[in-house]
Amino acid sequence: MAISEYSENNEQLWSVYVNMRSKLNPKIRVQKRIKGLKTKSAALHEEKKTLRLLTEEISKQEQRGHTWLDLVDAWELSERKNPDRTTSETTFIDNLSLLRRWTQYLYPMHALEIGRAEIKHILREAEAQGKSRSFQVNLKAAINGVYKWAIDEGLLKGITKLPTEEVQLQKRNEEKLPEILTLEEVRKLISEARLHRHPWYSVWATALLTGMRSGELHALLWTDVDLENGRIFLSKSYNPRFKIVKSTKAKYWRNIPISKELKGLFLSLKAEAPERLHVLPRFWQWDRGEQASILRTFCKEISLKSVKFHTLRACFATQLLSSGVSTVTVQKICGWKDLKTMERYVRLAGVDERGATESLRFMPTDADVMAQVVNFCDFKAENR
Repeated sequence: MAISEYSENNEQLWSVYVNMRSKLNPKIRVQKRIKGLKTKSAALHEEKKTLRLLTEEISKQEQRGHTWLDLVDAWELSERKNPDRTTSETTFIDNLSLLRRWTQYLYPMHALEIGRAEIKHILREAEAQGKSRSFQVNLKAAINGVYKWAIDEGLLKGITKLPTEEVQLQKRNEEKLPEILTLEEVRKLISEARLHRHPWYSVWATALLTGMRSGELHALLWTDVDLENGRIFLSKSYNPRFKIVKSTKAKYWRNIPISKELKGLFLSLKAEAPERLHVLPRFWQWDRGEQASILRTFCKEISLKSVKFHTLRACFATQLLSSGVSTVTVQKICGWKDLKTMERYVRLAGVDERGATESLRFMPTDADVMAQVVNFCDFKAENR
């Protein structure tokens, strides 16, 4: 607060400046300046009047609560400082990116005033820009997460229903067939890659023979490979976004058996580069997470349907299941936490349906047909 005297057109005048900030929420700030007052007493009177008005304004804003920007900023700071955060660093950054990119429309609005219409507006905008339903689900979940965090922290009081709970996304369109290669297509991919001496041949072959994720293959060292006992001890994965080696996606180690084919491949790799610490060759595209584009390009070159790198893992799982390996064993080898993840691969392999129709007996056997022929011949002989 300040009352000051100044001169204008040879006349002495007074000005009042009042600046106030909320004690409950420091981000709430109001200010006002009044000029052209004739006397100091008039300035004092305006100062008292302005103080009263601004105090009321702060009180109103405090009752309305934090703006959406306040909550997002506070949530980000809390998550960055939280050593016990349940989500991964990647998930946190992805959610933060969604909030910063897609909820700017809500920034100046008070969180308690945001309703179903505002959330629908954001999701419709995402849909208009061609974003998938799964993208919209993640965006909605990110918004929902900030609301729940703010309620737990006591920043939002009196809220009984989250605005996101009232917004229903459009139903999923007809399910698309997943990317998968048949056994013949897998053999063609590997044969053509070896024939053309493609530099990624050993990477693709190892992926198909182990079911390992791209990051797990990238981080694989010879110290992780036990050729004598025929197993890979897998405990780490490379993250191309942060350029670091971390734990596996499931956060635990696992063993992967080494087949005769894989052992032969490993022995040839060791002979080619005996001094290399990593099992597989290094590529700058791999370091940057561009392994999918390399595979898609080669598939097109050999007239094979284009698939992403992660499809090789799906091929590994479905071929094992098709050959009779139990779902529990495949789950352990691939490192899935629960059987729910396996359902998709079980469907692809057709394991549950195999043999289900064998009990049907609709078609006549050869013996049945021959019996009918004999009966017909007897009938004709009897009626001559």
